[in-house]
Order: sequence, then C-alpha cells, then structure tokens
Amino acid sequence: MGDAKRFSLLLFMTVLCLFALLLPFTADLANDYGEVAAKDTSDVIRFIGGENHPVLHIAPTPAEAFARFITQHWVATLLLFIGIAGVTIELLMPGFGVPGILGLLGFGLYFFGNYIAGFAGVEEIVLFVIGVVLLFIEIFVPSFGILGVLGIASLLSGVVLAANDTKEAALNLAVASGLAAVVVAIAIKYFHRHGVWNRFILREKLSTEQGFISSTSRTDLLGKSGLSITPLRPAGTIVIGDERVDVVTSGEFIPVNKQVVVVQVEGSRIVVREAHELLH
Repeated sequence: MGDAKRFSLLLFMTVLCLFALLLPFTADLANDYGEVAAKDTSDVIRFIGGENHPVLHIAPTPAEAFARFITQHWVATLLLFIGIAGVTIELLMPGFGVPGILGLLGFGLYFFGNYIAGFAGVEEIVLFVIGVVLLFIEIFVPSFGILGVLGIASLLSGVVLAANDTKEAALNLAVASGLAAVVVAIAIKYFHRHGVWNRFILREKLSTEQGFISSTSRTDLLGKSGLSITPLRPAGTIVIGDERVDVVTSGEFIPVNKQVVVVQVEGSRIVVREAHELLH
C-alpha cells in the first residue's frame, strides 16, 4: 500500500472516530444498532440462552455500600462541614476537645469513603494531613501567614483531589465552608474568652481592690516655693519644706540652690520657674 493510500485511510479513520465521539448516542439509537432491548437481567439471561445455568449475584460488601453512601453529594458536604467547623473551632479555642474530635471524624469519614470507592489514594490523604499540620504550626508559631496559606492550599487540594468529580467536590467544599464560617462565627461570639483569643485580648483589670492606684495629682503644691537641690535641665529635684519633689522646668536651666515656684501641675508633672523671674 502506498503512502498516499495509508494517509487517506488514517485520515478516514480519524474523522470516523471524531464523528463517533460527537454523535449523541441515545437509547433509541442504541436500540436500532443493538441486538436486543433488555428490561432486566432476566431478559439478558434468556437472550444469551443461560436459563439452565447458575446465576451468581455479587452483592456489594458492607464497606462498599458504606462508601457509596458516604460519597453521595449531600453526605460529602455534611462531612466536610463538620470537619471544617470542628477543626477550626478547636484550633481557635483549644481545650474543649469535642469539636476537634468531631472535625477529625468528619474528615476521616470523607476520605475513608472516597478511598474505599477507589477515588482517593494515599497521596491525597498525605496532602490533607500536611495541610492540617501546617495550620497547627501557623497558629502556635506565626510565620506572617506563609505557613497558613500553604496549609490551606494543601488541605483544599487534598479534599478536592480525593473525590471522583473535582468540580462537584469543589462545590461541596464551597457550601461546607460557607456553613462552617457561620458556625465558627457564632462559636467565637459566645466562647471568645477561651483559647487563642486570650493571646490578643487584654482582660486584666488594674483595680484598687488588687492594690493598683493611679498617680495622685499634686495640685496642693501649686504656687508653693522651694529650693533646687539638683540642677534642673530641665528635670531635677527641689525641696519644699521637708519634702523632696521631682520637677521640670519649661525648658530653661536652673542651677542648684535657687528659689523656685511651682507654676503648673499636670497629673504627676510638676513645672517650676525661678522665683526672681516671676517678679519681673
């Protein structure tokens, strides 16, 4: 066969295959091209002449039946919701234990079902575990968000790749994340005094019952005279009567053994001026 004939035959087969792929092969069309339209397995057995032969019915194992249930659209979404909400609450407010256990159980069932069904492999599970570990590290050893972003990306990739239909898995994950965000927000509102939030919120009260007192205002010294016992440049010490008082000037320098007068008191800040300046 010449090269031209080979090329023509190859081109014809390629076009035929493309046409077959694009052709909508409906049930009626299949019936026209098929040998028989069977309503059930009994029709198939009669058609192939197997009435006198034993028929072996293979039922799915309990694990396969469980996996079929777990991988349903609404069940997968529910498990992801429980997993995301539980783990997030446990990370933000550690100490309860129950949300964390429920979260790990939800994720565990999700991956178990997809693994038994043959959709998920060890790689997807390892990817998910790496994501959780990175998030734990980010919570307790902040890395400016780098580990957090990598952890979330790894976790989401593991969840989506573990499913048979990645588009459906992404939709399930989006719905579950939205519902989990609402639950986590409610949990933070009512249990915000627990867990990691205490690292960011100052709750200590400096009350007088605990021995804390605010600095007293020395307005009683206003207008009184004293003697500088250290240079005031501008801070220093004077003595008024028998009491040593820490004072400041308005910026000027006052040497030792100069008469000064208290001209201003602002809380614990006492301002003085040299006495002879007030006479001018």
